[in-house]
Amino acid sequence: MPVAPRRALKAALILLSLTVPATAAAAPVTVNLRVEGATQTVFEGPVITDVHPVTTPTDGVPRTCDGSSVGSPSGPTAIGALDDAARQAGFPWDARWDASFSDYYPFLRIGPDTIDANHYPALFVNWAFAQVGGCGQRVSGGEDVLFAYEDFTSSPILRLSGPGSATTGQAVPLTVVDGLTGAAQAGATVGGATTGPDGTALASFAQKGIYRLKAEKPDAIRSNTLVLCVDPPGAPACSSTDTSGPVLRAETPAGDGNLASTRGRSRTMLISWAGDDQTGSGVSHYSAEVSEIADGAGASQVGSRKLVDKAPVTGVHFRGEAGDAYVFRITATDRALNETTVTTAPVIVPVDDRSRRLWRFSKRGWKRVRNENAWGRTIVRPVGAGATARLRFRGTGVALVGRKLPTGGRLRATLDGKRTTIRLRGRSGHRSVVWTSGELEAGSHELVLRTLGDGKVELDAVAPTP
Repeated sequence: MPVAPRRALKAALILLSLTVPATAAAAPVTVNLRVEGATQTVFEGPVITDVHPVTTPTDGVPRTCDGSSVGSPSGPTAIGALDDAARQAGFPWDARWDASFSDYYPFLRIGPDTIDANHYPALFVNWAFAQVGGCGQRVSGGEDVLFAYEDFTSSPILRLSGPGSATTGQAVPLTVVDGLTGAAQAGATVGGATTGPDGTALASFAQKGIYRLKAEKPDAIRSNTLVLCVDPPGAPACSSTDTSGPVLRAETPAGDGNLASTRGRSRTMLISWAGDDQTGSGVSHYSAEVSEIADGAGASQVGSRKLVDKAPVTGVHFRGEAGDAYVFRITATDRALNETTVTTAPVIVPVDDRSRRLWRFSKRGWKRVRNENAWGRTIVRPVGAGATARLRFRGTGVALVGRKLPTGGRLRATLDGKRTTIRLRGRSGHRSVVWTSGELEAGSHELVLRTLGDGKVELDAVAPTP
């Protein structure tokens, strides 16, 4: 479909730094998750997580772990991130459900470790002990989340820091402190050396390579990983052995579908990504751009636009136009300048009752109602029979977003002159797709909805398909 250049691309952008406040609406975020077991690190890396039903083998019941049990707005949580990481990396975890706390306790297993009555997985966020359980602990983009196998006495959490690159044979200072208090940790081993009273060890590496260092000490929780590139003298940092790009994943509010309303409620959407360089030198920065691929109901926009340019961030907020569709192109670059690029599936921004110039309602017969769970946080209800709503769009199909009700009524849909009846009796969640047109020939179309007055009707949005 040709797109006429009528106006410049407009978007409201907010970069997500390494720590960002949680937002009221659920959206996928990228956190740095680490799971330290009794004898080994079970998982360490970035995880994209969002609100989703969580189930354990012992409990067997889908639970909503979204922070609402402690009065927080619904959103991603530490348990959700653990569950997503387990699916991503293939390690098991199990716990009982404690109905009195609306949380998982006690834990029975994480990775290879069976957790007995004398131990538990302590939860830390940004190097501080969590004040609520994993289902109540909200997490935000860029935060450090740690589950650590622990007994019921306080242990230091080793925090390792040092340079990211060195030359062969060079003495490299590595510092270990308690991540909780900042106190220097003597007697920790890292890189074949042992820390002194100031928490510092001097290590050297005779062979070039990429070393993934962790500090360990008896009766302490092992440290985060420090990636150290060791190259021959005169060689650019990280250039000697790293020849492959990072593994990169990206998620939008559309999830596995195409509608931004699937997991979001606003035209301002959060695009999140996670780059994992695995055995490589580590991700240095990201770039992201957006392109409009269709203007189903709105005015068209021109070309693509850079959203993030070589920044160490894991997401961006983007405000789309009602009725338009977008794709996002994300590039991860590691310290050896290897790149990986992914392009998301199209994301369609539905048209709702706020866009009266696009979705035209009859002057009488409709009532706007506030609903926090709806797209745009409002729905429209007909006052009686005969109320109409009209949308002219371009594309290959159209979907109606709303919800079915036990006393739901019917709508008459007329699409390009052909009539059909939409039945809205039943049960569904908010922002559900309650009707689709099927595939149409690419081009211009007109949809007219008319209420029949035989039951309750809630209209949320319509979404043209590119």
